[in-house]
Formats: sequence, C-alpha cells, structure tokens
Amino acid sequence: MPGPNEPSRFRAWIRRHIPSRETIDSYRVLRPFAKQLRHPELWHLNGRSVPRAVALGLGVGVIIPFMHVIIAVILAIPVRANVAIAGAFTLVVNPLTIPPMYYAAYRIGSWELHHDALGPDPAAAQEASSELALMLFWLHHASGPIALGILTIALSAAAGGYVVSALAWRAWTLIRARGGAAEGPPAD
Repeated sequence: MPGPNEPSRFRAWIRRHIPSRETIDSYRVLRPFAKQLRHPELWHLNGRSVPRAVALGLGVGVIIPFMHVIIAVILAIPVRANVAIAGAFTLVVNPLTIPPMYYAAYRIGSWELHHDALGPDPAAAQEASSELALMLFWLHHASGPIALGILTIALSAAAGGYVVSALAWRAWTLIRARGGAAEGPPAD
C-alpha cells in the first residue's frame, strides 16, 4: 500500500529523468532544435499539453506500427504536447495488440466499404496457382479495408483519448481545488 510520500517520490523520480536545458544543449543532434525543445508545454503537465499528448500518442501509435515513439515525440514539438506522455501512449500498440487491432481494422474497413458484399472474385482466387500468389492476392484484397480501418481506429482513439484525458484532468483539478488531494499533477 503506497505511503503518504509515494506521490512526492514519484514526482522526484520524474524530475530526475526529464531532460534539463543543459542536457538538451549537450547533445549535438538536438542543438538545432534546442529552442523549440525548451518550450514549457513540452515538459510540464497541464490541461492543454496532456490531452494533446494522449491524442497524438494514440493516433501515431495506431497509424505507424514501427518507430512510433520517435515520430510522436517529433510531432509533439509543433503541437505543444507533453513529449513524455506522447511517447508513452504510443506503447499501447505493441506486438500483443497489433494482431487483434489489424483484424478489427479489417472488419471495420470492410464494413465501411461494404467490402463483404462484394468480396473477392472466387474465379480470380483460383487463378493464383502458387501459395505466394494466393497470399499476395488475399493481401491485395484486404489492404483497402485494413487501411481505412486503421485510419478509423486511429482517429477514434485520438479523439476518445483527448476527451477522456481532458475530462480526467478537469476532474482532478476540481478535486484538488476542493482540497481532496494533497499531491498530484499541477493545476492549470
């Protein structure tokens, strides 16, 4: 059971691991971006940067299945989203969640395109003589519904994540304003 010092210990751990200006300036690769990386909303938790980061992380994580943490962090700079949260929320998509997500994307995309009604031409499928040709035929058949389904899931996850995190942040600030919580994220 967490003790009364747990939130402050967690906050101290976060502060130790968030890069400082000196750290950003020390990396030669980051120096050209140092001015942009110093913007406070990229590192502080507030009611604007957190929902943006959640939406960005979920959207990028679903659309881009590889290198999504790096891409989300880069996109967090112009959007003024919290960099750490944007990177963390991309991790919702991982090797365990990708297969069911792509299956759901195929089903959603097929429903949106009315693809099940059309279906592949059975005669064309019979023409694919080798296993590779048959696999490529079915992959080609499924690519449109999967792409549309992934886009739908990404937009839905981003919008839902934004709304839920904004409401949760607002609830937290109201509880904190009433004196219900001694420690936690800073209020707006």
